[in-house]
Amino acid sequence: MKYWEKGNHTWSNDSLRQIRTPTQKSQELFYYIQEIGYFKANKPYYTERENLPSYLMKFTLSGEGQLTYQNKVHRIRAGDVFFIDCQEYQLYETISEEPWEMDWIHINGANIHAFYNEYSKNKSPIFHVDQTNLKTNPIHLIITQLLQLTTESDARTDFQCSVLIHELLNQLLIQKFELDFEDAEIPKYILEVKTLLDNQFKENISLEDLENRFHLNKFQIVKDFSKFIGTPPIDYQINQKISYAKDLLRYSNLSIKEISLEIGLENFAYFSRLFKKRTGLSPSVYRRIG
Repeated sequence: MKYWEKGNHTWSNDSLRQIRTPTQKSQELFYYIQEIGYFKANKPYYTERENLPSYLMKFTLSGEGQLTYQNKVHRIRAGDVFFIDCQEYQLYETISEEPWEMDWIHINGANIHAFYNEYSKNKSPIFHVDQTNLKTNPIHLIITQLLQLTTESDARTDFQCSVLIHELLNQLLIQKFELDFEDAEIPKYILEVKTLLDNQFKENISLEDLENRFHLNKFQIVKDFSKFIGTPPIDYQINQKISYAKDLLRYSNLSIKEISLEIGLENFAYFSRLFKKRTGLSPSVYRRIG
């Protein structure tokens, strides 16, 4: 599909904008900046485009904008962050009488689409930062650092930018899915579920077993465990089995069938399929190259 773009670039004199063209080597190795800036954009500022090979993040500091994306219209207020794939149709515009003040960055890189898919798993391109001073938020601070790097570039800049972009992507996931919690905030029962799965991973513990043991709805257990541990409890248990199987394949003389039984899987064919799905290698190949 052909790239096209329309817009009105009505931004203030103190707005900042940097366009970068990284080397082919940097594009292959790193996350990289295509454009970056800080805008105070007055009406009738807008950008409408499609089929641009880029990912765009905007962090609103004040004022209001509007985003049309994936057939939905979103009102953008102070504290809102959006992250979109610019290959898809988008229209964003200032709608407040005061300027729409924002940090923004166009980025790309080898596996950035995987980050975008993870970010988009709840089907919303937007999340809100509930913070009094938005300019102390890590997202704003990282964009500020990146702007400084791009104005004073040298042989280290592409590498340094890539590291910061990776941290920016991490912050999008952490803040959107509220992963910036303290250890003390993890419910006690979740730690008990984790300990149970760590200690008894050779058994095949079901969600119903957890439900009966902890007297909570299994869907609530999955939701809380996924939020605080990072994966559903059954997936966590399977990963423990696979990790132990890897250890036995590399450092024991047990046969593959014996290893399957050792981790609690009586169906050898199922174990082989599961191992390959999780690692990309069959147990026999893993043992040979491990």
